[in-house]
Amino acid sequence: MVRKVRYCRSPLCLMIETRWLVPRGFDGFTPGPLILLRPGASHALIEHEKVHVRQFWRSWGLMGVLYLLSRRWRLRYEVEAYREQLRHCPPDAARSMAHMLSTKYRLNITEDEAYRLLTGSE
Repeated sequence: MVRKVRYCRSPLCLMIETRWLVPRGFDGFTPGPLILLRPGASHALIEHEKVHVRQFWRSWGLMGVLYLLSRRWRLRYEVEAYREQLRHCPPDAARSMAHMLSTKYRLNITEDEAYRLLTGSE
């Protein structure tokens, strides 16, 4: 069931609030220029998903294929999106995001590696 639909100009996309179309274990999902969000998604998560839309447009629509076929590209895309999300969250959110990055995306990285990538710390 779709609860709310919004058109976004920057980046050009359609945001849909729904419980059904978002994969289990996630609160947002972005196939191309479409952002699917669970009800109550935070502003920080919306900014994360907007990064994926920008990546889609920047890659001339190849982002989805690169994301699915290449762990290196998937890591690159998610790190960029999580860094943007962190800009809209309290600083202590980096650890929980590092946990998500290390466990939810089949990247074969540790939580400490993910934390370093997100924060730029050694």
